[in-house]
Amino acid sequence: ILARYGYDVTIFESHDKIGGVLRYGIPEFRLPKTVLDDFEYRHLRLKGIKVRPNTDVGKALKIEDLFRDGYKAIFIGTGVWKPKAMGIPGESLGHVNYAIDYLVNPDVYDLGDNLVVIGAGNSAMDVARTALRKGVRHVSVFCRRYQTAASVREVDYAKADGVEFFYGMRPTRIVDNGVYYKKVEMDEEGNITSTSEEQFFPCSSVIIAISQGAQNRIVNTTTGLEMSSHGLLATNEHGETTREGIFASGDVVLGARTVVEAVKYSKQVADEMDAYLRRRREAKQEDNA
Repeated sequence: ILARYGYDVTIFESHDKIGGVLRYGIPEFRLPKTVLDDFEYRHLRLKGIKVRPNTDVGKALKIEDLFRDGYKAIFIGTGVWKPKAMGIPGESLGHVNYAIDYLVNPDVYDLGDNLVVIGAGNSAMDVARTALRKGVRHVSVFCRRYQTAASVREVDYAKADGVEFFYGMRPTRIVDNGVYYKKVEMDEEGNITSTSEEQFFPCSSVIIAISQGAQNRIVNTTTGLEMSSHGLLATNEHGETTREGIFASGDVVLGARTVVEAVKYSKQVADEMDAYLRRRREAKQEDNA
């Protein structure tokens, strides 16, 4: 959008290709990567947008370096790539992984025949269905409650693929050959009414898919940027952060949501950035008059 408005735009991409969660978080069978490659060429390269791959701002390059080199406004859309840990014993074992890490490149993981996925959101469904396509024979999803956070459609697709669902499962510890858990009963309001003794569920590997948060590398290396109480980037309703000239939107502001919500919000922020840059340019012209 900003390129169409006539601005010179550079994208700093931490991975080798752009696409974010579309490329590295959504399985190939749901979104072919060729679609993203075509988008990059037609909508970015042909508009003169520069892309710097494998460039993680907050390491060698800092936000201050960008302002020093003449960038007038900066947009942060880094998403939520920091997996949320459960904090239970066994989480650091070699056969335990996090969903967001697994989905980046499933081919490098050896999960064995029996996988337990802890969590029941849309990411958990992507993990479960991908694992089956990569050779895992049995996939079991542990749901803490008696309903899933994933959409009904995603759950139906997973069941059609052969994924099994176990409800009211609260993992207590992970060992080399499985997961110990307690089975809970809940009332209609979601309050726990009873808890079973610890039980054992055998498996060859575990993937934790309970949530993701924002990484704080940019905040830690940039003066004036603040995080919200939820560990996300703090902004006002216009997408302006606590540092002038820096805007943000998407999951890094709202938390893990849908692509549609992130795109809608980012279109609004692009217009706010244009308005900000226009005001800045007009103020400079008045000073020179």
